[in-house]
Amino acid sequence: MAVTISLYDHTAARFASGANASGDTYKVKLLTAATFDASHTTLAATAGTEVAQANGYTTGGQALTGVAVTTVTTNDAKFTADEVTWSASGGPIAASFGILYNDTDTDDPPLAFIDFDGNQSAGDGTDFKIIWNANGIVTFTVA
Repeated sequence: MAVTISLYDHTAARFASGANASGDTYKVKLLTAATFDASHTTLAATAGTEVAQANGYTTGGQALTGVAVTTVTTNDAKFTADEVTWSASGGPIAASFGILYNDTDTDDPPLAFIDFDGNQSAGDGTDFKIIWNANGIVTFTVA
């Protein structure tokens, strides 16, 4: 399985300018269908069908915990957070895509689009997890 994360055009600039602060609330919402367009700057503009609120999933997604924006070297930084887990209860949770967004800022700007490489499902009583790369969800260099 080749999960891919694509950034929106404004994502690196938002981090570099400090618009995305580690004290902000970030969420990931799950989608059953979606189309990625890197030019979108608001969550409302993104195209997709969110997973219905049921079986342990709440519309709007889940807030990230353990969020940090840290400097790796003089010009390099990374955005990290704890893994995200939804516990399926009363039925499965299934999704093909996810959108990571900043829930603190006006218009909830999307930061990253996650393609799970097909439909992924957690059956009743199991967890649907997103486990981020240990090197960071997003890494970037400021020139």
